Amino acid sequence: MSTEVQALPEHTVQALSHAAQIVLDAPVPAVMIPINITHTAIVTRDIHRRLLSPSSIPDSLPDTKISLPEASTPLRHTLSTLISFFADSYKSTFGFNDGPPLHDALTIAYVAHPELFTKTQRYRVDVELSGVHTIGETVVDVWDYRGCGDDSWASDGKNCIVTQSLDVVKFFDIFLDCVSQCDTNSPLNK
Repeated sequence: MSTEVQALPEHTVQALSHAAQIVLDAPVPAVMIPINITHTAIVTRDIHRRLLSPSSIPDSLPDTKISLPEASTPLRHTLSTLISFFADSYKSTFGFNDGPPLHDALTIAYVAHPELFTKTQRYRVDVELSGVHTIGETVVDVWDYRGCGDDSWASDGKNCIVTQSLDVVKFFDIFLDCVSQCDTNSPLNK
């Protein structure tokens, strides 16, 4: 689950705010990767180049001037097409000039490589369920105003690990390695 560090809630949490609160109140560990962390995982032109053709020689140009090679496989072409679509959308809508962020891939990265998230903190997290303008926003009690001395993962305790930093270089190395592994088995490449 990701959360917003701005005035608008993440769409899924807003649409299913009561369900999100039920998940957070369950007596099992939950992890949140906030949008300020996912917005550090930017697919720059250099990363996009490496995705398209891992054996291509890096340009010595600034990142914005790097030319993109042809995709070395159909799988890489498909991934590039998706990334290019989101790059255009993020640039025109949100002003992301360096490339689009990868949000969902970070969830899998946390499960497989939690060490990539170099700083985490356990907090009480709740979802705003009744606000006129704030329904669906997640509220992280960073100052422990609720006094959650309860060490449980349930409705009275600090119920969520919130990630606070990401080793972006290692993340993209692992991401690109996963693409290479998928390349060997993808039906798109047959």
